[in-house]
Amino acid sequence: MTGQQLQQPVFEVDGWAGNTVDDTGVEWWVTSEQGWAATPPVRLTLIDRPERHGAFDAPSYRGPRVITLEGTAVTPERAVREAAKDRLAAVLADGSTLLPLVVTEPHRTRRALVRLSAETKIVDRKSGFEFSLTMTAPDPLRYSYGLNASTCPLPSSSGGVSFPLSFPLNFGSGSSGGRLLLENAGTAPTWPVWRIAGPCVQPVITNTATGDELAFELTLQEGEFLLIDTDARSVLLQGTASRRSTLRPGSDWFPFRPGATPVLFRARDYAPAARLTAEWRDAWL
Repeated sequence: MTGQQLQQPVFEVDGWAGNTVDDTGVEWWVTSEQGWAATPPVRLTLIDRPERHGAFDAPSYRGPRVITLEGTAVTPERAVREAAKDRLAAVLADGSTLLPLVVTEPHRTRRALVRLSAETKIVDRKSGFEFSLTMTAPDPLRYSYGLNASTCPLPSSSGGVSFPLSFPLNFGSGSSGGRLLLENAGTAPTWPVWRIAGPCVQPVITNTATGDELAFELTLQEGEFLLIDTDARSVLLQGTASRRSTLRPGSDWFPFRPGATPVLFRARDYAPAARLTAEWRDAWL
């Protein structure tokens, strides 16, 4: 965290931190916050029913999250005040990229990727200046600051049926590996990034609770990996070359809903070095 904390929540973005004292002695007090604690706006497109009451129903979606921080900067002297104004004016000045807004709250630390969406307002006052900083997160969800990750190998069967048969039948010890139980501690579905490391032939990732699966008609050699971003709907070999065409018909881009998601990893052939890795962040509206 940048500077000494004054109160919570602490807002950190692009080297600036609200509700802290920075290393030049400036106290950055955030006195008003809009858009972070509240839910993002609802986008609902209904078509009026001709010559009848009401409208045809349609799904609703969330719009981008617009966050405005207003406050006061208390400065020890004029020169420090002018430098602080310059520093604030430079926050999110690069409009070509999204940067993380990290918010430290009493119960957890979360983040959103934002860019500046309005002019930064600065008004001089006797002991410093008042400011207003407005940013927009195209993805309206708030995510855990920490990235979750979990890995498993392919299942390897053991045991089996011995002949001649005798009752009761013993079908062995089932399988080891191939299974993950992935926890989303938030309140909204979150979209994972999968990484399949070869060697692996025709890999399949299945949500065993719903039956949804991602299946691929390709072979990964040793040293190759497939990166699947379920939010971007992309499938990249070695993280660069698109292999979306290898997605089998009927595959589903399934998210992790709040709670635990059981996942099965399998392939046509067993390869002890093959690995499936899931990376995700817990998500909140």
